[in-house]
Amino acid sequence: MTLIETTAEAECADIKILPYRSIELKTVKPIDTSKTDPTVLLFVESQYSQLGQDIVAILESSRFQYQMVIAPGKGDIPPLTDSGKGKYTLIIYENILKYVSMDSWNRELLEKYCIEYSVSIIGFHKANENSLPTTQLKGFPLNLFNNLALKDCSVNPQSPLLHITKGPKVEKGPLPGEDWTIFQYNHSTYQPVLLTELQTEKPLPFLSSKTLYATIIQDLGLHDGIQRVLFGNNLNFWLHKLIFIDAISFLSGKRLTLSLDRYILVDIDDIFVGKEGTRMNVKDVKITWIYNANVNLPKSGENQT
Repeated sequence: MTLIETTAEAECADIKILPYRSIELKTVKPIDTSKTDPTVLLFVESQYSQLGQDIVAILESSRFQYQMVIAPGKGDIPPLTDSGKGKYTLIIYENILKYVSMDSWNRELLEKYCIEYSVSIIGFHKANENSLPTTQLKGFPLNLFNNLALKDCSVNPQSPLLHITKGPKVEKGPLPGEDWTIFQYNHSTYQPVLLTELQTEKPLPFLSSKTLYATIIQDLGLHDGIQRVLFGNNLNFWLHKLIFIDAISFLSGKRLTLSLDRYILVDIDDIFVGKEGTRMNVKDVKITWIYNANVNLPKSGENQT
């Protein structure tokens, strides 16, 4: 991977000008969904952590099955198989540092399960006042730069995980907060999903103010056989939320996915009991009539015509 200089007006539709550029675009190994149940294993910091609750809210509103457990600092992880079949199709870490700092025995068990059962990992890194300016994830060719103020983000339209999110969507202006993490790497397994700029005009150590940086990256599994998506903040930013839903869909082999169909519900019950002169008449109804649309009347209006 090489870093190149660019500007905020860079045309993201051309992958060649992205700041994280590989010699060639890599294809992603297909997810084998036959080996696991369609359930998410969610490791959280605590039962009441905000990001953990936000993740649960998305899983529940999407009607995705999940099991939530407290991420162990040390000790055993929950059983991953049952009668020779994987219990989970996707693993999510609220704090990716809990994953990389696992003891070698349990990390080896988890990663062996991911490889054997074609299971992927989603992880979040939310920097705080105690975070070092730079962090290297143990076992990965990956550097994290923490507690940054960012602006002007854009979606990489060539990212294979996009489903609901469309690229090259551009969000101008400062991103909320000054606790963002960006990822730098030198391995072709990583691809940027969401790109942004530093707010400051002054270059920081090892970082240029004229370069785009990734706040979300996709690990294609070329390094160790496990696909991952890593987020450099929580889900408060709306594009992070959309891409998180897309990541679940992609990494589960579309088993946990939301339809692109959209439905509009129009509540018109009050028109039947309005004051005289404001009630709808035949002419009003004909004007608002939509071909092949259904009107669901509440129980109290079952006999109304």
